[in-house]
Amino acid sequence: MIGALLLAAAEATALPPVIVTGGLRNAPVLDAPSAVGVLHADALQRSGPGAQLSESLSRLPGVWAADRGNAAQDLQLSVRGFGARASFGVRGLRLFVDGLPATAPDGSGAVGHFPLDAAEQLDLLRGPFSALHGVHSGGVLSLRTRAPQPGPTRWQADAWAQSDDQQQLRRQAEGGAQGSPWRLGLAHWRSAGQRPQSKAERSLLDARWDWAPGWSLRANLHSQPAQDPLGLTRAQWQAEPQGTAPNALAFNSRKTLQQQQLGMAGSWGPSGEWQLRAWASARQVRQWQALPVSTQAPPAHPGGVIDLDRRQLGVDLRHNGPQGTVGLQLDAQDEQRRGFENFIGPTLGVTGALRRDERNRALSTELYAQSEHRLTDDISLHAGLRLGQLRLTSADRFLSNGDDGGRQSTPTALPALGLVGPLGSRSRWFVSLGQARETPTLAELAYRPDGSAGLNTGLRPQRSRQAEAGLKHRQGAWAAELVAFAAHTTDEIVSARNSGGRAAFANAGRTRRHGLELQAQGPLQPGWRWSLAATALSARVRQPYAVCGAPPCASATLAVPVGARLPGVPARALRLDLESPGDAPWQWGLTANGRSRLWVDERNTDAAAGTVLLAAWARWRLDPRSTLTLRVDNAAGRPHAASVIVNEANGRFFEPGPGRRLSLQLQHRLSP
Repeated sequence: MIGALLLAAAEATALPPVIVTGGLRNAPVLDAPSAVGVLHADALQRSGPGAQLSESLSRLPGVWAADRGNAAQDLQLSVRGFGARASFGVRGLRLFVDGLPATAPDGSGAVGHFPLDAAEQLDLLRGPFSALHGVHSGGVLSLRTRAPQPGPTRWQADAWAQSDDQQQLRRQAEGGAQGSPWRLGLAHWRSAGQRPQSKAERSLLDARWDWAPGWSLRANLHSQPAQDPLGLTRAQWQAEPQGTAPNALAFNSRKTLQQQQLGMAGSWGPSGEWQLRAWASARQVRQWQALPVSTQAPPAHPGGVIDLDRRQLGVDLRHNGPQGTVGLQLDAQDEQRRGFENFIGPTLGVTGALRRDERNRALSTELYAQSEHRLTDDISLHAGLRLGQLRLTSADRFLSNGDDGGRQSTPTALPALGLVGPLGSRSRWFVSLGQARETPTLAELAYRPDGSAGLNTGLRPQRSRQAEAGLKHRQGAWAAELVAFAAHTTDEIVSARNSGGRAAFANAGRTRRHGLELQAQGPLQPGWRWSLAATALSARVRQPYAVCGAPPCASATLAVPVGARLPGVPARALRLDLESPGDAPWQWGLTANGRSRLWVDERNTDAAAGTVLLAAWARWRLDPRSTLTLRVDNAAGRPHAASVIVNEANGRFFEPGPGRRLSLQLQHRLSP
């Protein structure tokens, strides 16, 4: 009887074919020689209201995504521990939207502009083959938006409000002539902040125009002003879990961000084998940090206000043949970085005298290839290689305290090999090996461990050797992927010192990561479904090194011993979802999301305790055009740390997570 029910459920809710869009070559997920996590639009929608990408990414194994409750420092995102060092933005990963990069040539990236309301599929590629996308180590996160449909203009809107004074309004329109459809989305999110000095807003305009068969044009505008409450010491957190660091209030620490992007993608040829992508973007960041006036006294100090203007231009041309893909990518980045004092006389938190002025450039030139060869009727060999060079230069225009300019050039050769074979008609095994390299970003090179300005030319790229092996299965409504992986890294880039919102970086000796990842989903009975994502990660130091304590660092270094765990990422994480049938007038779901403790620094002196958070939601279909969703997050109201600020020099490691939150979302299609 039970077997018959499960068979009927599998036949009734068979999963659609999944094509991996985050690889160099689009392919069915079963045939990819890599660990791949895939989320479709319905899973993204059920994960939450779409205000934060972290709500969805926890459905995938191998990734740690934390909403820090601090929009000034962005989402904390890492894969297999790579990227955990980032004090803001995203490091160690390659990011794409519709094939256009959201990562700069120096390796820095951001996800705040991802149009989640237009998402069709989100892919997370992990392991050795991710290095074929460029200089990084961790993985590739690729968002594909749904193609706009022609016809009369159709409007859709949704409104969302949460009990901690957060709101989001989104409106979307699409239509256009046959062969030339368009879509326009507008979204505005605001938060009063769960802590004092944490108010934030985000406005997003995203447009796509498929102006000819195979060709599309994208435009994106992103604006995000946010206050920065900083982290809390353990004593502050225990005394007032939703408190704010006094320095944040004294200096009115905050950040404004403006970003503009324009991109084009297209294909031509008898089967669309030629592909071209081109992009241009600009980004402006102004950040007022909570650095004490006395700290800024040394002549070499760059001040407490960051003023950054960045521009990026790139092009990618590739050819996809029956046996492989070859391509060329050129990507250039030009930025002006200035620093100012964050005071004028006794007034704090204002832009004062100039302390830094430099012009930084990054140029990436890369050739890449990936091919597939049949060794037997059932076993295929995948091989790839990416060759390139990244040039970073800095020209100092503020010479009164000396010339802090410099340059760095890094050649790369990143190979990857993989085998894929069958285990029956619906299952595959795979194994892959490869090398990866991650260069420091311009922001990571901007400060030396003693806090002074100037290119940190002593910071070297990190190099990794990676391997993974796994099993994949898809049949009907059942899908599963089990992966074992290992990575050995030399010269790992780590946070050496973090103070007042500013981080400096250094190289560790050798580190090692290994672990297991499991993603599975299936039916319980007709219409019901469950999904599971689990990760076990051991990331430890294999060679001792030193990090900076209080400056001057030469006389105040701290030893990191062998066996220390890499901070900022949990050793174990699990998410379990249970959902009722989606075709009923109402639907409900339960979520359990757990992680182990988070170490706060390289020496493992303290940690945020592990936690399990429960959430529940219910959705009603009011009429064919409208749905209403009620959701409760952290249903038990458990105090917890959402994330930690690694190596914070003042011990303000902890970023508190929110308590119990209720939210209500109304979605309505305004036209048929």
